[in-house]
Amino acid sequence: MTISSAATPSRRVLGLLLPTGHRLILVSALTVLSALLPTSAQAAEPGWFWNRPHCDTVYGDGSVTITETDGEILAPTTGKLRAVTYAKVAALQEPNTLISIGQQTIQRSSDAGCSWQLLDKTPDDLSTYDVQPGPGDSAYVYSVNDQPIYRVHGGRVSAVLGPVEWHGLAALDARPGRLRVVSGDGQLYDSTDDGASWQRVGVPAARNLFLYDAAVDPRNPDHIVIGVSSNGVYTTFDGGRTWTQSRPVERVNAFTVVMSPADPSKVWMEGYDRDRATRFIWESTDGGLKFREVLDQSRATLINGNHLWASPTDPDLLYFSYGTSFANFGADLYRFVPSTGALTKHHNRNDGIPSLAFNPANPQILYLGLAEER
Repeated sequence: MTISSAATPSRRVLGLLLPTGHRLILVSALTVLSALLPTSAQAAEPGWFWNRPHCDTVYGDGSVTITETDGEILAPTTGKLRAVTYAKVAALQEPNTLISIGQQTIQRSSDAGCSWQLLDKTPDDLSTYDVQPGPGDSAYVYSVNDQPIYRVHGGRVSAVLGPVEWHGLAALDARPGRLRVVSGDGQLYDSTDDGASWQRVGVPAARNLFLYDAAVDPRNPDHIVIGVSSNGVYTTFDGGRTWTQSRPVERVNAFTVVMSPADPSKVWMEGYDRDRATRFIWESTDGGLKFREVLDQSRATLINGNHLWASPTDPDLLYFSYGTSFANFGADLYRFVPSTGALTKHHNRNDGIPSLAFNPANPQILYLGLAEER
């Protein structure tokens, strides 16, 4: 197709021969359009196409709720959570999509958490399992104690065995074309066929380790921090080829570790100092090599394994929780700023908050996986 004008000089644009005046209009329109679209860097951010949840009530079984007030006000749910459930939730890269697990169910939301649909029922109790987002619309459900690994790809769920028979995983990291896991003894394994086969990577940090938890750097999968029984924390920056025992927490039961997605040099660990018989939250600012105490159990209810969640955008913001059904106590959600020590908490009647996920479009919107023990 050719558009021409005898009176006006013309240029070829996008395969069309346009008059110069028309070309300027077209270029101006394209300039405006390009300003409205994300750049390549912005397009890599999962929150670009996410929405805030447009609902006052969550339509589901009661296992996941939403808060925009750090837990002070929780969105009501249409269903009542059944015992015994420890729900976990993850926000995926796929816009407005979340995956949750509880009891023997894997559920999905496609509207930013407003409603939930059953994807699959599993033969296994998922109480000790966690859910980790992968690329696109994928997620992986795994346990530190149990097999198998459940793979969620869109609306399909399948199962695959992990790398060590009868043993679970302390962490799973999923990127395009590769899975990397940390087994319960500290050995790393990679898979390039979605878990059908596994290859050993590096060496364990030490012999006869028992891992409680592990964290993989979201920017660099060769940077990994593990929390172990009795001997504190070990860190690798070269994919497990060499490890360094962190100082001065060599005699700590390191129950929980988390790394800041906003700044992976920030690592937090919650554990029990055996020498002082006291629980602390420690902070590292060098990727996990050295730690300092930032909170002790005199200011917050710390147990053997409080769940920790680091803000995806603020490297100086940490959430953690405590909850129990004993004496109908309920659950507390803490908001902690380590640099200043500022600590707030909000209480609710649930038996716990085993999981928290951030809305990628607005990290002040939190999705809480809830517990029901009675």
